[in-house]
Amino acid sequence: MPEIGDQSSMNKHALTVSVLLGVSTSVSLVWAQSSPSILEQAEQCRNITTRLERLACFDRAFSISPEKMIILPTNSYPREWKRAMDAIELTAYQRGWILENAGDGRGSSAWIALPAQNVPTDDQGPPVLLLSCINNLSRIELALPQAVVDARIQISVHQKTQFWRSDDTGVLFSSARGMPAIEMMKLVASEPRLLLRSNASFADGLQFDTQGLNEALNALRERCGW
Repeated sequence: MPEIGDQSSMNKHALTVSVLLGVSTSVSLVWAQSSPSILEQAEQCRNITTRLERLACFDRAFSISPEKMIILPTNSYPREWKRAMDAIELTAYQRGWILENAGDGRGSSAWIALPAQNVPTDDQGPPVLLLSCINNLSRIELALPQAVVDARIQISVHQKTQFWRSDDTGVLFSSARGMPAIEMMKLVASEPRLLLRSNASFADGLQFDTQGLNEALNALRERCGW
């Protein structure tokens, strides 16, 4: 078996690097030319603690296009993302939104999931707008069926613009919690239909059926006291 330094036999050899993600699962990035400099870069990438930055580092080191990168397994996605996707999978809904709760009254949790209405439904499902009161904190988030690399995007609702931040996995974008989230939720529920505007192509133009949503927000108001 040739040594790593044997360039004549290792040139253009397929190399698989497993990236430890801090969970029991690893992601493999494949098919890159093997050389000492690439291996050195790979070792440096392993020291990066943030998932997306670490994946981007390996992307640069091995010149792998984003479409060839393996998406993170869903068991590493945040709980909020799972709430959003579970709501539209497990609930037979007739309206454009689904209200779920865990307990009753102040201090309990409730969330409303709104699947995008103008995105073709496939095995991965549509993006989901999630409005919630969790652990006495008001939140509004956009859950995506696939991870993206954007760290921050602009979200506009009825000419009100906020910056929403991505989580480390790239599948969930969140506004600031508390009052900024409450203000945005009120705007979302102010019209029977919502057209989302954004500087990100995966969010711009998403449409949601918000008819009757203002009444459903009472469940969140009661629990978070607004």
